[in-house]
Amino acid sequence: MTKPLLIACILLSLGAAVLGFLNRGTLLAARGELEGTKSQIATNNQLLDSTKSELDQKKEEVTKLGSEKDTLNSQLGEARTDLGKAKEQLTAAQEQVTTIQTEIDQLKADSEAKDTRIAELEQQATTPPEGSAEPSDVDNAEVQARLTELETVNQQLQDQNTGLSTQVAELRRKDDGRQKLQMRQGLTGTILAVNQAWNFVVLSLGDRQGVVPNAEMLVQRDGQYLGKIRVTSVEPSTSIADILVRTVPRGLSVMPGDRVIYQALRD
Repeated sequence: MTKPLLIACILLSLGAAVLGFLNRGTLLAARGELEGTKSQIATNNQLLDSTKSELDQKKEEVTKLGSEKDTLNSQLGEARTDLGKAKEQLTAAQEQVTTIQTEIDQLKADSEAKDTRIAELEQQATTPPEGSAEPSDVDNAEVQARLTELETVNQQLQDQNTGLSTQVAELRRKDDGRQKLQMRQGLTGTILAVNQAWNFVVLSLGDRQGVVPNAEMLVQRDGQYLGKIRVTSVEPSTSIADILVRTVPRGLSVMPGDRVIYQALRD
C-alpha cells in the first residue's frame, strides 16, 4: 500500500513540476508582452505629446494669421480712406491750377486791353483830333493823370500775373520733380494685397523708403513683366497704387507677392 502511494506522490510532484515549468514560460511570455505594451504605450504617449505640441503651435500660427489678417484689413480700410483723401486733394490741386491758369489768362487779357487803352490815350494826348482846337493844359493834365493811373493798374496786373505764373510753375515743378528728388532708382518691394474690383494694390513700401505720390513702378513675377502701377497715397511703411490696366498684358493679372520696382526715366 505504501509503494503505490509513493509512486502516486512522485507522479503528482512531476506533474506539478512540469505544470510549473509551463506556467513559468507563459508567465515570462506574458511579462515580455507587458513590457512591450508598456514601451508601446510610452511611445504613443510621446507621439501624443508631440502631436499636442504641434497642434498648439498650429493654433498659435492660425491665431497669428488671423491677427495679421485683421491688421491687414484695417490697413486696407485706412488705405482706402487715404486713397479717397488723396484723390480729393489731387482734384482740389488740379482745380487750383485750372483756376490760377484762368486768372492768368484773364489778367493777360486785361493787361492787353489796358495796353491798348493806354496807347489810344497816348495817341489822343499827342495828336488832337482833326479840326479841333489845341487841347488845354487842363485836358492834358487829366489825360496824363489817367495815363498814370492806367500804367499803375497795368503794372499791378503784370505783378499779379508774374506772381500767379510763379505759383503755377512752382506747383508743376513740385509735381514733376518731387519723385526724381526723393525716389531711389531700383527701389523694390512687394504687393501685400490686391483689390480687383477697384484695381488698386497695397505695397510694402512707404514714405520711409522714399515713395512719393504719382510715381510709376513696374510689376514683375519671376522676372516676367506684368504691367505698371501708379502710387496714389503714401503712408509711413505702406502705400496705395492704382493698377494701370492698359499696361497689363492680356491673360495676366497682378497678385499678392508680386515684385514692384521703380525705374526712373533717364534724362
